Amino acid sequence: MLEVKEMPNVLIVYHSRTGNTQKLAEAIADGARRIENVAVHLKRWDEATNDDLLQADAIFMGSPTYFSLMSAEMKKFIDDSVSIFRRLKGKKGAYFTSCGQIFSGKLALQAFQQAWDWYEIDVVGEGLVCRGAASPEVLKEAAELGEKVARMLT
Repeated sequence: MLEVKEMPNVLIVYHSRTGNTQKLAEAIADGARRIENVAVHLKRWDEATNDDLLQADAIFMGSPTYFSLMSAEMKKFIDDSVSIFRRLKGKKGAYFTSCGQIFSGKLALQAFQQAWDWYEIDVVGEGLVCRGAASPEVLKEAAELGEKVARMLT
């Protein structure tokens, strides 16, 4: 469970098999940490809880893309949050994916968007897609996204 703090909480939940999605998550966390007085929590999908989602003021979710969809592990995490999804309304957030083909990654982002429509999270941007291992430019973009969302909380 995230620590209850007087400062805003940013939660980054990810699933990664090859490490590509994890690197994006870490870059987002690095960017969010640039903003003072914001607590940043980076968790794998199997470590994060519904309480973490409830305590977060901003939520990022990331997954590799398989067959143009998010991974089954990330889908399970989202499915397991069904009991709280309406209580996430108004939180800020963004999602990201690593993929083999940009087109399939964009389709995976649509799957995130469908889930987040139910969450009623205020999505920042259109999501981040990375083909293969993240280049320095993509990692910079991920960090900027983390910083942008964290800044919105202060």
